[in-house]
Amino acid sequence: MKILAFGEVMMRLTPPEYKLIEQTTTVDLSFNGTGVNILSGLSHFGYQTSLLTQLPDNHVGKAAAGFVRKLGIDDSNIGYSGNHIGLYFLEMGYGNRPSEVTYLERLNSAFGVSTLADYDIEKIINEFDIIHICGITLSLGEGTREAATELAEKAHQSGKIVCFDFNFRPSLNKNHSHEWIKKQYERILPYCTVVFGGERDLKELLDFSGDTIEQLSQKFMEKYGVQYFSGSKRSKSNTGGHLSGFLHTSKGFSESPTYELKIFDRIGTGDAFAAGVITGIIEEWSATRTVNFAVCNAVLAHTTFGDSPLIEKDMVEKFMNNELNSVIR
Repeated sequence: MKILAFGEVMMRLTPPEYKLIEQTTTVDLSFNGTGVNILSGLSHFGYQTSLLTQLPDNHVGKAAAGFVRKLGIDDSNIGYSGNHIGLYFLEMGYGNRPSEVTYLERLNSAFGVSTLADYDIEKIINEFDIIHICGITLSLGEGTREAATELAEKAHQSGKIVCFDFNFRPSLNKNHSHEWIKKQYERILPYCTVVFGGERDLKELLDFSGDTIEQLSQKFMEKYGVQYFSGSKRSKSNTGGHLSGFLHTSKGFSESPTYELKIFDRIGTGDAFAAGVITGIIEEWSATRTVNFAVCNAVLAHTTFGDSPLIEKDMVEKFMNNELNSVIR
């Protein structure tokens, strides 16, 4: 099974030891993005993965591609143009202080200004079984929006599994009306097989009504023909809290057990959850096993530094079965 993800690569700059930006003169540098993170999780589970994106045509772009390769992701579908990459500072939260993200250059990145002409959609679709499209592509620019929609439509027509996450960011849509934003999502959703999101996306973005996430997701799946709708639910805490997840399929609605969290790094764990759900779909697991595996992968991702999941399938399954020891020898 070969999986492709379409989305941006960003540079993450993290002050060490939970410091604020104004307290440090050094940062930890890494590269990530929803597509990178999901593919990292899937590559560590043993699947073939590849990233479709644009990186700057300079040393920064080469470094980003090298980081992607190190995660086990094929970089042969990466193009190079322009001079900029989207980046953000992450001030990691501690105790009652939440983590804080500050974005720079995102809209003007090589990916952000890319267009449909930068991607060989027909060739790409023929080479892969699953196509993941990050919802942020609908907000960055007209070019990424058109490329994402075209990729979803063509992949759907070819019988491929199309995965999509809402990934809605109000900060990137300040100049657009609610109806305009809603329309962009409504264009792509009929082509999607698997969608990741939550109650806020369905209520506040798509204007669905319902008392429970099961009711909301049922209406959503029926309207757009989506086969799987899934998401995670967490309590609000930066040092701990709890996490659970749900998966709605044509066979019904399933919820995972609730797990206690120990948080070392908060960012990217939703992508670890998505990688777990995609794994269950590939392996044709039951919905119950799939959502439990996905949540366990996200719980373990909270314990590692960085956005990209690095946990192997065997460790996730041992954690599910309460078989992990404090030291593995």
